[in-house]
Amino acid sequence: MYSVIVQDLQLYGYHGVNLEEKKNGQPFLFDIKIEIGDKDFLNDDNIGATLNYSEVVDTVKEVNSSKKFDLVETLAQAIASSIFARFTLAEKVRVSIKKTKPPIKEKLSGVGVACILERRFFEPSSCFLSLGSNVGDRMSNLQNAVKSIAANRGVSLEKMSSVYSSEPMHVKEQEDFLNMVILLGVSKYINPFEFLGFLKSIEHKLGRTGYKKRYGPRPIDIDIIYWEGIQIKSHFLTLPHPRFTKRNFVLKPLSEIKPDFTVKGKNINDYIREKEFSEKVEKLDKGLQIFDIY
Repeated sequence: MYSVIVQDLQLYGYHGVNLEEKKNGQPFLFDIKIEIGDKDFLNDDNIGATLNYSEVVDTVKEVNSSKKFDLVETLAQAIASSIFARFTLAEKVRVSIKKTKPPIKEKLSGVGVACILERRFFEPSSCFLSLGSNVGDRMSNLQNAVKSIAANRGVSLEKMSSVYSSEPMHVKEQEDFLNMVILLGVSKYINPFEFLGFLKSIEHKLGRTGYKKRYGPRPIDIDIIYWEGIQIKSHFLTLPHPRFTKRNFVLKPLSEIKPDFTVKGKNINDYIREKEFSEKVEKLDKGLQIFDIY
């Protein structure tokens, strides 16, 4: 077992329970130790076969500046999670964080926390998203949305369905939609409500700002359909999505990438056949390709 070590990384941060800590900030000292397996780069003198120290430092800096954490324990977990998401070689991570000038009267050199976390603690959950567009360049809208989603370091893009042309369900006087479903691997430390906000920000960025009519036209629509191990019922978010079982434009692409998915206790393809949906949903010959996204 080999270890990559970043020691005594000094950064200024705004973390802590006290308001003064979040307002004025303070210096932090980070020690990172990343264990990687021998087989990954044994007898290979290529830097591409191991971890780049500079990228590890960049990862810590990005997490440290991303938000103001109440607890350094949570900051340590966020750093470990980002390391596992960014570096596939990482098997175990030790994160040590020290406040060198804590708001404490007693004389001491610092206070802090250390944690050791393994990749298995961060194994992602499966999450299915439905995407649709019927305004502007519909294919480009889908492509840009998937690119933006895949850029989130807390997720990995596992599968994409073909693109389907779908008749509108409720408001018929509008253009047909292009729809697709994607499968993500999502870090267990991503909050569904925060992720929903992230998706809404993508919708806004892609032009969904003046389209208020329910079921009306929109340049992009992104819905969380199903999140493995998560059930939520709230005013802002319900999981699984309460209406996906009635939407053929969701079920067909979902059945393509997950043919063993069950809907109300039935195989998804059997469920689609039994429902005999009236709205036409047809697979296009040309869809998004992985190389189009990356």
